This record gives sequence, C-alpha cells and structure tokens, in this order.
Amino acid sequence: MDIIKKILIRDAMESEQNIIRAIVEEAYVEYVKRMEESMREEYYRRLLTTLETKGFVERIVAEFDGNILGSVLLYPSTSSANERVVRNPGWAELRLLAVLPSARGQGVGASLIQECIRRARINGEKTIGLHTKDEMRSAVHLYERLGFTRFQELDFSPATGILIKGYCYNFDE
Repeated sequence: MDIIKKILIRDAMESEQNIIRAIVEEAYVEYVKRMEESMREEYYRRLLTTLETKGFVERIVAEFDGNILGSVLLYPSTSSANERVVRNPGWAELRLLAVLPSARGQGVGASLIQECIRRARINGEKTIGLHTKDEMRSAVHLYERLGFTRFQELDFSPATGILIKGYCYNFDE
C-alpha cells in the first residue's frame, strides 16, 4: 500500500510518549541484538534518557490512519539539552529516527527527515548533524539519498571497537 501521500507529520503530544518509546524500542531492537550483551543495557538506558530529554527539542511523529508509525527528535542549535551530541554553532541535530519495522520502505522515515530539514531551514539553521552506525545500513542509505554527507569530525567511539559516524546536511550547498 502506498501510504506516503496520506502520512500526517506533526508534533508529538505529551500523552504519546509511551507510544513513541515503544516505537523506538521496537525499531532499535535489531541493532541492540547485535551488540555485546554487556553493552545492551547501557544502550537502552541512553535511548530512553534521550527520549526523556527536557529542554527545547522538537518531537515529531508520522501518523497514518490514526496510528503513529515513526518519530524523530530535532534539536535546534540553540537547544541546551544535555543529551545533544552535535554542539557546533548553527547546527541543529537529528536524533532517534525510528520507524516501526512493519512500516519501513513506505516513505515514513524520509517524510520525518524532510520535515526536520524543512523546520531547520525555516529556523535559520546552517546545518543538521546526526550520528549513525554502519550496521544501520538502510538508515545510512536514506540519509545519503536525502543529501546528508559524511562528516568525520563528528565521529566518536563510545567503546572499544564501536564507531559512531557523523553525517551532516548543509543548507549552503
């Protein structure tokens, strides 16, 4: 079914936090399974801490037929939220893009990212930064297809043998 034309992109409501949490957990479970067991609990803790971030963050959802299929967080460059990783002046940050596995390949993720790009542009941001891992191949492909490019200066390693790669979308190009 082609749902892309019927997807409603909107701000999340406070009452939807548990739904968003469940979507993030379901969307990320395949990546968590590949991690060493010793790292899984800490990774989930960080995911949930990020979801509960206080401060100015735009919580955006994709809805179809009354059901939330995906979500994303957009931190403006002016945000002082503690969980922000990208701290370059004039850079917004896209975090925790999550789409239900059953809704993947239907334009949900692309619609959420395009909304982040639209909002960041309106807010006068220079760039949007994000982080991902090679294991998230479909996400990497989606980011690159939508114009994000590798930005190694954002790379970091939270543990031995793990590389979190930085990408950016530059509005000046």
